[in-house]
Amino acid sequence: MMQQDIEVSVVQHEPEAMDRRSNNVEYILSRFHELAGRGSRLVVFPEVGITSFFRHEPGGLRRYWEQGTVRLDGPELTTITDAARELDAYTVVGFAEQTSVTGIIHNSAALIGPEGIVGITRKLHMPGLEKLYYTPGQVVEVFECGLGRIGIAICYDSMFPEYFKALSDQGADIAVITGSIWAGGDKGGVGVEHLKRDYWSALPMVTAIQNQAFVVACSACGNLDMGTQAGTWERLGLSQIVAPTGRRLAWAGGTEEEVIGAVLSTEELAEARTSYRFLADRLL
Repeated sequence: MMQQDIEVSVVQHEPEAMDRRSNNVEYILSRFHELAGRGSRLVVFPEVGITSFFRHEPGGLRRYWEQGTVRLDGPELTTITDAARELDAYTVVGFAEQTSVTGIIHNSAALIGPEGIVGITRKLHMPGLEKLYYTPGQVVEVFECGLGRIGIAICYDSMFPEYFKALSDQGADIAVITGSIWAGGDKGGVGVEHLKRDYWSALPMVTAIQNQAFVVACSACGNLDMGTQAGTWERLGLSQIVAPTGRRLAWAGGTEEEVIGAVLSTEELAEARTSYRFLADRLL
């Protein structure tokens, strides 16, 4: 459980394409060092921020498997783990995970800290084209670390309230959302752009209140060429940090690279859970 106040940062940015993942790793390391140096104990980056997404075109799956995935013991995560040990800080980073079975790829996120890789979350719910490239994970899991109990939802997983209930049932103090929320319609992904913007704006607050946990939500911004059969998609941004009381602690815009930060207070966690007894009173 959370036993002290925690300073956190969210890095909303535009990850580069899969063939430039070394640039993505360099960017993550630079920001991680900068923000940990300023006192952040947890730094969160967007969905598949290391590798980016696939390109939907003929031969796209094979190219993604061969050129756009990383292994858990590969140099990318090893380098970030070394930095976490050096900085005595934690980070959540996303990547396309190459498994031991040829052709099977997970959309994954790692919680990494001074003790190494604390845990791996693999996306369960796959919207649209993602079903053609990613294999869903099988578990919803909370990870215990020096900051408390942390659960991770990857983008579309956050649209399903039962996902967060599963994290809450395991005692999550902090729910991290790492995403790349697309604008929808002809700008990419599923949904209607203006309605999706409203939905995503409200979702972290509702999730924080219902589950009486801090929500640290990082969404990418900018555009991405998704291949000849999908075109260029636009991301929504709008990253947020929300307290269990529903108080919005920090908020990013929708188009630009931006870093937001806040202090997650044990006092506000106690205030939420003693004002309403949601965790004790819910029946299902």
